[in-house]
Amino acid sequence: HTQEEGRVMAKMSDDDLLKHLQANEADAAQYVGVIGQQRLASMREYNRESYPGDEELEGWSTIVTSEVQDTVEWILPELLDVFTSTDKAVVFEPTKPESVQGAAQATDGCNYVFYKQNNGFLTLYTAFKDALISQNCAVMWRTVTEPSREVKEVQGATVEMLAMLEQEGFEIEAATPLMGSPVPMYSARVSRKTERKRVQIDAFPPEELIVKRGWTSPILAECPYVARVMQVTLSELKQMGFKGVTASDLRASDDAMSLGMEESYRLERTGGKSALNDDSIDVEDESLATGWLRIEYVLVDADGDGIAERRLIHRLATKILSDEETDHVQIATTSPILNTHRWDGMSLAEVVADLQRLKTDMTRNLVNASHLSVNPRKTVLTDAQGAPYANMDDLLDFRVGGLLRQTRPDAIGMEPVAFNGAQILPVLSYIDDMKDYRTGTSRQQAGLDPDSLKPDRTAAEVRITSSAIKQRVKLIARIFAETLVKPVFQGILKLLTEGDMEPLAFRLRGEFVKYDPSEWRDQYDMTINVGLGTGDKAAQGIQLQTIYQMQMAGMQFGLANPNNLYHTTSKMIENAGYKDVQNFLTDPKNTPPQPPQPPIELQIEQIKQQADAQKFQAQTQADQQSKQLELQHSMQLEQIKAQAKLQEVQANLELQASNDQRDGERESIKAQISAEMEAQRLLFDRWKVETEQQTKIYIEQMKLPAPGADSGDAIAK
Repeated sequence: HTQEEGRVMAKMSDDDLLKHLQANEADAAQYVGVIGQQRLASMREYNRESYPGDEELEGWSTIVTSEVQDTVEWILPELLDVFTSTDKAVVFEPTKPESVQGAAQATDGCNYVFYKQNNGFLTLYTAFKDALISQNCAVMWRTVTEPSREVKEVQGATVEMLAMLEQEGFEIEAATPLMGSPVPMYSARVSRKTERKRVQIDAFPPEELIVKRGWTSPILAECPYVARVMQVTLSELKQMGFKGVTASDLRASDDAMSLGMEESYRLERTGGKSALNDDSIDVEDESLATGWLRIEYVLVDADGDGIAERRLIHRLATKILSDEETDHVQIATTSPILNTHRWDGMSLAEVVADLQRLKTDMTRNLVNASHLSVNPRKTVLTDAQGAPYANMDDLLDFRVGGLLRQTRPDAIGMEPVAFNGAQILPVLSYIDDMKDYRTGTSRQQAGLDPDSLKPDRTAAEVRITSSAIKQRVKLIARIFAETLVKPVFQGILKLLTEGDMEPLAFRLRGEFVKYDPSEWRDQYDMTINVGLGTGDKAAQGIQLQTIYQMQMAGMQFGLANPNNLYHTTSKMIENAGYKDVQNFLTDPKNTPPQPPQPPIELQIEQIKQQADAQKFQAQTQADQQSKQLELQHSMQLEQIKAQAKLQEVQANLELQASNDQRDGERESIKAQISAEMEAQRLLFDRWKVETEQQTKIYIEQMKLPAPGADSGDAIAK
């Protein structure tokens, strides 16, 4: 007992502590159950489930529009890009000169733990999606111990060395004696089982988070009661270090806490409960018995000193498994829209729920109107007793080309229906505009806005409109950064600096590094800057280009240095979508230091000498170039003369060949003419001989008497 202000205070007994925890759980769980009604409705709307009463509308449209789903799925990529577009989503900034190196290592180490040792992208995706749909999300970070196996290869080990390894817990798996050594020596492979601690980060279902009913902030660091109620198996409890728990203890806790409505709905969509949630399948294996474990962070005066301390308690329904003092709550939650002075906020599903219901009704009316205009209702003529003049079974048969039997030609008619769907289309467009105003999303995100192509809209106007639309999304990103991501990284740093964590060894910017978190300072010596380096990347690129030009201009006046240029250009590379900046640029901090600069007089003399040397070198180069040009000119003249002489010889040869060819042709023609004249002369001589012979024959013939004439007449004649 302790004495304070005249009152005697006793330490809290285990029974009193158990009652206190159960009372806080019951009060908080009752309010969480009320929130569960809205969460369940939002989840049904996201999955486009039918609304109550739809089953009564037989034959009419039951379509459900997707405003909730579209809003969540369009905002989610931009939110994730905020935190995953760079390899340093969170940067620890030192507040003291001696913590500069530790802050840089903490930045690299915590980002490595979040994104590499844990699946940081999946954690953020799950948490953000839960918050956008179900009001809240929940993320927990804790230290877990995992079994590990250390293996060593030992060369040249003596018997004594192997015995020492066995004393250290190693098991000799194989040993091969080495030949030729004066004493027995072995090449051995040894191993031993070890345990490795690491930080585990989970995004768990929000219905498992229980927060004190009246807590007024999404920051849970000072909340009097925060708990996670998670379903575990007996095997998982024993891995967590709780050896004295039995399967009956765990099953008893299963009766005290049932699944929330949200989890039951998830299981219904996946076909019912799984083996993890129903251990009746594995009744023979007690290690798979399931129950509910409470991980509670409670402010309570357990030691009776009048001051409430933060306690971390692991508890089943009626059995406390562990109770230890802690200095921070290892759970964070957030909402896309915060309710002031409340820990629970609003989801985007709630914001557009009424619009989805309204648009669903309007769309159904449009579809029903289309159906009625294409397939209107039929009228049937009846007699005085109400008997129809047509076969009713045929009228209810909608087969194409079917028969309609009637006893009178006017028995069947059509009810005239006017299509009024055109009046619904402006209403649907107005509902879409309302959704854009409420959520910050826009139809421009799904493609190019047709209005942006109008000639009366300038590029600046379109850019301003787009930027204004994104303001809501940027606000949600800032809320997530301050209320979720920042506490998570603060918690990671807190767990790493507790002193019992193993050094972190990983590859960083192309090099292997090894950091010891115990050498870092705690979070109170550092501030955390959650960089929201997204938005309009084109506008950011222009801004970075402007900054780079300013830095280049300021280099000569000492307003900027290589570190500033490296920072700006690295942001340009990250803005372009590349995370491996080290493959594009070299950090000036990693370059060797420059030698000290000489005095100004010596620098001036060196500059003069350099100028004289450059002048002499330039004159020498000019002389060499002049001589080279002259040599080239003379060589070109000789080449021209040689080419002219060659052309002249070629022309003479061509002329001689032409003359020889002409003389040859002349002699050939002359010989041809002579031959022709000789042939003509021969022909003439032949003709002359022949003519003379014919003349002589003719004369001789004339001298002879004609046949039958007497000789006297002939003589007289």
